[in-house]
Amino acid sequence: MADTFGSLVDKLTTVDLKMWTNQEIFYKIRKMTFEEFKEKYFKDDKNVKELWQTFQKVIDLNLQRNVLINELDQKIIEMMKAAANGEDLDNGKFIQRAHKTY
Repeated sequence: MADTFGSLVDKLTTVDLKMWTNQEIFYKIRKMTFEEFKEKYFKDDKNVKELWQTFQKVIDLNLQRNVLINELDQKIIEMMKAAANGEDLDNGKFIQRAHKTY
């Protein structure tokens, strides 16, 4: 099944939370002096690798975020066109009804 508007928002929220968590290291770096930064991350390969991995994660998450934002934009356009054509927006194409039992 294609993504609904809600499922795309859910995916975007998840990516944003992961991005926020991984960016914490950058906020710590922002408060460091250059000397503290060098001491923390460039005294051994382990710390440099940690920094490099964090950069990779945040960049990958940002790319995922941008793709999801574009998909949401497209979904909105698709929904608006369908509504303008008189299509029932509650037909399962845009909204997935969840039936849960407790």
